[in-house]
Amino acid sequence: MKTLFYSFLIFVAIGSFSSCFVGSSARSLYKAPGFSSSGTFKIIAVNTDDVLLGRLENQLLKNGFNLIADNYLRGAIPMGSTTVRSGDTTYQVPNHEMMAVRFSDEKPADYLIRYQYSGSDENRIYFLNINVTNSKTGKTEVSFAYPEKASSIPVSIPIDDAIALFVIDLRR
Repeated sequence: MKTLFYSFLIFVAIGSFSSCFVGSSARSLYKAPGFSSSGTFKIIAVNTDDVLLGRLENQLLKNGFNLIADNYLRGAIPMGSTTVRSGDTTYQVPNHEMMAVRFSDEKPADYLIRYQYSGSDENRIYFLNINVTNSKTGKTEVSFAYPEKASSIPVSIPIDDAIALFVIDLRR
């Protein structure tokens, strides 16, 4: 009987430990009454070199959303360097300045999409927040957060899986 009990405890311990590393699809979503997923959307990104921007556009287009391109290219460009001296050490710190170049006339969109995320080098997401704002009223009509709650144990999922969760929820 003791052997069976200890075996059960070991099984529970291993199962509990391994579940810490399994990605969860628990997320938080708010959609205001009157939100229309058939409207036009524009994704606003601070840096157009951001991997998430392209992946988000791809997923939305594949799922039939109407996207209007942001008419600006944005990014940080090198602008010289600053010399820093500390004790007997001197080093150069590169300076960057944000730049925005308009490449087409602005086209209006019904909704603006903004996002924040934290990821790793392996194209995985630790957290993803996306807000959809009505461009006419200025009200945020959709708010998406993955994971649903902050955790002391970082859990990550692939970028495309996190975006797919948002797209599924946006379409419902």
